[in-house]
Amino acid sequence: MPCERCGGMSVAAHFVGDRAWEYDGWKFLICGNITDPLIMTNRDAQAHGAIGPMTSRGMRPARGAVSPGRHTGTARS
Repeated sequence: MPCERCGGMSVAAHFVGDRAWEYDGWKFLICGNITDPLIMTNRDAQAHGAIGPMTSRGMRPARGAVSPGRHTGTARS
C-alpha cells in the first residue's frame, strides 16, 4: 500500500497503547504516517460529504493532505 503523503512503502504493524487499546494498521517507512481501516473509512466518508470538513477545527483535510499550518511570521532560511 503506497503512502498518500510521500508515496513510500508501508509495513503492516500491530499498535498497542498502554493496554487500553490496540489495532492493526500500516506504518509508512519514509514519512512515518500511520493509517488503519478506520482512518481510511473516515477519510472516505469525509471526502464524499458524509461528515463535515474538519479543517475549521484545526484538523487535517481528507485523504491525508497536509494543511499549511499556522503562520508564525518567522521566515525560514
